[in-house]
Amino acid sequence: MLYGKLPIILSLGPVRLLFEGSYAHEALNIADDEVCMLRIASACFFVATALCIAVPATGQHIDDRRGIWFALGLAATSSRIDCTFCSGERKLGPSGYVQIGGTPSRRTLAGVEVSYWRMSEPDTTREYAAATAFLLYYLSVERPLFLKGAFGIGRYAEVSGADQLSATGFSIQLGAGYNLRVTGQLWMAPFINFAWAPDQKGTRNKIGIISELNLNMFQGGISISWH
Repeated sequence: MLYGKLPIILSLGPVRLLFEGSYAHEALNIADDEVCMLRIASACFFVATALCIAVPATGQHIDDRRGIWFALGLAATSSRIDCTFCSGERKLGPSGYVQIGGTPSRRTLAGVEVSYWRMSEPDTTREYAAATAFLLYYLSVERPLFLKGAFGIGRYAEVSGADQLSATGFSIQLGAGYNLRVTGQLWMAPFINFAWAPDQKGTRNKIGIISELNLNMFQGGISISWH
């Protein structure tokens, strides 16, 4: 698993992981899809860092934002599903979300989000959809780095031939991002996100009860908002 190898990943550095995927095989002993996930995350890291350095603080202040806003996001997502009948392997696929919310204060945004992830293989299709309430907290009005917390409900579905698996339960999200003003009320934000849906309750082929289906997701992407 990648979690226990985080110190090694940090010691290798994003540069080597991004450009030398074969070295990650040897140093970390991980599979192709995990190397791909690391390289996507490294690319997002470099894009976010470059934008944060290149874009001046002037014009990035968030204290002029008021009222209702909405946003669209797209991310590269690595998901893992563990249950009695699941492989437990990490899978890659695209995900996206739609958000709408308000502005309680200069440094706080609140709203609702609907997100969707999908991964298709020749014989299996996996999907996860969630509806959550979230809060974005900005650490500064001058350099608008934000932290995200969300809580809601989600549903996982997997179809493999005649075999069907579905589960529903609560979902928790933690994340961070950085807002960059494109022009006027249009903003762009590179972001990272971790979603966790533990102990999901569901069925297999609509009859057998499945307990303790656990799902987690790592996301790295870009959002566009109008505010």
